[in-house]
Amino acid sequence: MVAITRNTAAFTAPRTANTDTVDRLLALPRQWAARFTLRNRLADMDAHLLRDIGWDVYDARIEAGKHFWQA
Repeated sequence: MVAITRNTAAFTAPRTANTDTVDRLLALPRQWAARFTLRNRLADMDAHLLRDIGWDVYDARIEAGKHFWQA
């Protein structure tokens, strides 16, 4: 489940000290999937729901319009 917040940290890669190669290789696709899910959910919300979670319609539409690889 992806939490929808105004926190911009949700759109950036988490910094970890883990040097496991497999985890590092899978981190980027996981981040892309999380962004894709978040942006699709934002696009489906109406103004009332967006206000409830602290977003305005304009910012939500801008964020939802970005590609999954864009931070």
